[in-house]
Amino acid sequence: MEDAQLYVSANAMQKRDALLVLSEYLPQMAWSEEGENVLDIGCGSGDVTRNLLMPLLPRVEQVVGVDVSRDMVSFASKTFEHNSLSFRQLDIERAVQPRQVFPDGFSKVFSMYCLHWVKDQERCLTNIYQLLQPGGEALLVFLARNPLFTMYENMSMKERWQSYMQDVSNFVPVYQHKTDPAKAMADLAEDVGFEVVSCEAPELEFVFENINYLKNAIKAVNPFLKRVPREEQDAFLMDCLNELARLKTKRNDGKMVARYSLMVAHLQRGE
Repeated sequence: MEDAQLYVSANAMQKRDALLVLSEYLPQMAWSEEGENVLDIGCGSGDVTRNLLMPLLPRVEQVVGVDVSRDMVSFASKTFEHNSLSFRQLDIERAVQPRQVFPDGFSKVFSMYCLHWVKDQERCLTNIYQLLQPGGEALLVFLARNPLFTMYENMSMKERWQSYMQDVSNFVPVYQHKTDPAKAMADLAEDVGFEVVSCEAPELEFVFENINYLKNAIKAVNPFLKRVPREEQDAFLMDCLNELARLKTKRNDGKMVARYSLMVAHLQRGE
């Protein structure tokens, strides 16, 4: 997840879903005539923030992208920063009093395909709540359930890869095995203090046109690959692909398809 250039070239599913969600939800949000201060959490390589989110925002004064990875922030700053967009390092899960970092707060907070990596969802939502100005809105989009994580769990039980994946539970979304992930998310958001405008976890599909693209997509987000000795990494990736195939992710025409639940939470901080 540290290879920004690879992520830029292999994040078509994330971009498609972000566009779908933003196109539906941005018109439902209230927009100030004076312009908005916007935060994008988990901006990664910065391409989605700059090329997808910003052009769709109705009125914007300043956008800040934050990410836990210093390398990603460095890449984003060099590649996508401009006069109304900047990037900063911030761990939304472990930040303490984030308004000390951003004292003015934000009127809108977005997060696209990031928060499934967060284990302490309550602390994360509390920090987002604190970063929002009164009356501000958040739109959080992340994986609720995905066969990718089942594949991780299955791979971690194989003797060959066990030693590299002992902490696999840290990389499986907290909602992966929930019967009703949207309700669990909404309940937690309300406990933190949010008004839940809507919270859904629709089932989606994404077709990978060829095996090489799927391999790169897995490689771009796989947290275990860098632990595997270089001479074994290709074997590890092929085993990942074979495991996904066993999870019935292959269509009749041979193309691989991801079937997953996407959490979409539209939240508001009270006035």
